[in-house]
Amino acid sequence: MKLILVEGIPGSGKSTTARFIALQSERNGHSTELFHESAYRHPILIHEPILIPNQWMETYLSNWDKFIKAYGDSDVTVVMEAVLLQAPILRLLHLDLPKEVILSFIENLFSRLSENNCCFVFLYQEDPWVGINRMMNARGGKEWLTSTFEKYKHEPYYANRSRKNPESHLDFLHEYAEVARSAFVRCDLRSLAIDNTAWDWTSYHTKLLEYFGWSYVPDPIVPEAELAKYAGIYHNEELRITVHVQVRGGQITVFGDQRVRVKVTHAFYMDNVSILIRFIIDPSGECNQFVVEEMDLIGNQKDEGTRFRRIS
Repeated sequence: MKLILVEGIPGSGKSTTARFIALQSERNGHSTELFHESAYRHPILIHEPILIPNQWMETYLSNWDKFIKAYGDSDVTVVMEAVLLQAPILRLLHLDLPKEVILSFIENLFSRLSENNCCFVFLYQEDPWVGINRMMNARGGKEWLTSTFEKYKHEPYYANRSRKNPESHLDFLHEYAEVARSAFVRCDLRSLAIDNTAWDWTSYHTKLLEYFGWSYVPDPIVPEAELAKYAGIYHNEELRITVHVQVRGGQITVFGDQRVRVKVTHAFYMDNVSILIRFIIDPSGECNQFVVEEMDLIGNQKDEGTRFRRIS
């Protein structure tokens, strides 16, 4: 197994970067699996609440051990985001563990992974506030900040400091960024650090391709006339969800204004979440259904995929 881990503060482009790496790995001839942090049945992430720090850490390490045992001898390249730094640091900070305890735990992870073919891509900003403010503005500004604080305000980190205002969550994120940088400094894994303050993704993608020794293979081009076959209204009776598929500016949009990109013929992906949509073409050349194939916490939790049938 070759393991590629992508890290950075929330909103730093981890999900998009992980998708880019996985696609380019696959298009350069490598059998590849991608685990976004939104993936259903994620092999590492813990979704049930565990309030005892030692129990949480033991469970997390156990998940890693099971994963390494299952994948260790395979020829697959596995790409994951948020499992080396973000998940453990955010959770352990919320539980208000001392920074040195958190860093020691991360070093334990480094040690477990050092015997495997593992590399670590770290997205950062010299001034963490640049990334924090960018993320907050992209996700809804003060409304997002308030709702996020309401979600986590019961955690020991806030309760122990009597922090009762949404702005304290920004301080929490800044503290996370500092711990993550400290962890990266201690990392002895093969790694690539990218300062993405300028948000110049063409440059960052070039660095990634050079680092992995790959050639850039772009998304296939699908003529707009072909895309028009997919446009329509689709419905899933079980979920009672109706989806409008539209073609705008040479791209398909779904779920409102969400653009999807071409992975292979008839299959389209979202680069920041674990969703792959495959349109089914019947013998007459018509498209009357699509299947959401990647397993996601929200979009699809079935091995066979979630099927939407055209109703208009």
